Amino acid sequence: MAIRVISFGQLSEITGKIFQAEVQNTDQLAALLRDRYHIPVDIKYMVAVNKKVITNNTLLKADDTVALLPPYSGG
Repeated sequence: MAIRVISFGQLSEITGKIFQAEVQNTDQLAALLRDRYHIPVDIKYMVAVNKKVITNNTLLKADDTVALLPPYSGG
């Protein structure tokens, strides 16, 4: 099952802006980022699934779009 991953900021410099991943949930995606792209665990980012920010492990289905969002600040 392929999902589409879009990354922004520092993560896009490491992974590329858009890539495909074969994972079942967001915890597996985090593990893939650590294993394949060597993303350190101390890099902070938020995860959105189909434009909704999530905070817990979330099951993914075919054709979902996951966005990896860097920390942001208002001003």
